[in-house]
Amino acid sequence: MKKIILLFLFTPFFLNAQEYYQYFDGADTAASNSVQIDFGTDTNNIWQIGAPQKIIFDTAATFPNVLVTDALNYYPNNDTSSFEIHINYDYIVTTFLEAFAIHWQQKLDYDTLFDGGMIQFSVDGKNTWENVLNSPFNYNFYGFDEQNLDTLHNGEYIFTGTDSTWRNVWICYDVAWLQQHQSLDFRFTSISDGVNNQKEGWMIDNIMVQSTIYHTLKKVDQENYLDIYPNPTNDKLFINVKRADELQFIESMQLIDIHGKTVEEWKVVPIKFYIETSKFPTGTYFLKVKTNIKSETLKFNISR
Repeated sequence: MKKIILLFLFTPFFLNAQEYYQYFDGADTAASNSVQIDFGTDTNNIWQIGAPQKIIFDTAATFPNVLVTDALNYYPNNDTSSFEIHINYDYIVTTFLEAFAIHWQQKLDYDTLFDGGMIQFSVDGKNTWENVLNSPFNYNFYGFDEQNLDTLHNGEYIFTGTDSTWRNVWICYDVAWLQQHQSLDFRFTSISDGVNNQKEGWMIDNIMVQSTIYHTLKKVDQENYLDIYPNPTNDKLFINVKRADELQFIESMQLIDIHGKTVEEWKVVPIKFYIETSKFPTGTYFLKVKTNIKSETLKFNISR
């Protein structure tokens, strides 16, 4: 299995945080301080590390190299090519910090709605994967142009279309929730259909991972320990547990209908979360939430 480890260890300017920089320039550090990029064993994998020499993809964000769907050629039709990133999980397990993030710079050039780039993550040793781009487990996800997110013809939610501006994309996770799992891996996949439209694909540079006491969400004073909103709701119900001085996570959560029947339940979710309510009938429900600190049950309505 082919792997490449290409990182500098960087000492950040803020307190109690650690950050690793990925510039694809050929330097490497000890594996314990590195993100592992795995291209797998498929010899037809179009992902490359090199100096981009195309029209839109003409230069790296940080000279000279990038991670790109072929440095010279358009991406082919009928292709699915992936690479995986393995996070140094020992650091997540031992940190007391609040947020963990992976962020990078990217450009896009895909045939809108027919081709695109998908990102998935796994916290169970790659046994199951979840699409990052519309996941309720994200603490925060931003930095891209909303116009470049859409649903592919096969139902996958992806980056698509063209964006020739370097975007700094962030995906953040709650550390307390991550610590309840055994690993953290990401998979980036470029997908194309049967028509070759001479597009350049996906270009990525400066991948960084970071744990910090700071995060990208503005803190809001919350009076109640547990807040759910909007109420009534028609498609999503957002759950926020008030932050405490200690790390917290939701151990279990049950959605209960007016007759007392549990219609869905969740195990081990972050304290900032949402549930899709569009699949449930209209009516009155109760949400029972048990964190590692306390339990509460709140009433809400689904209305359309």
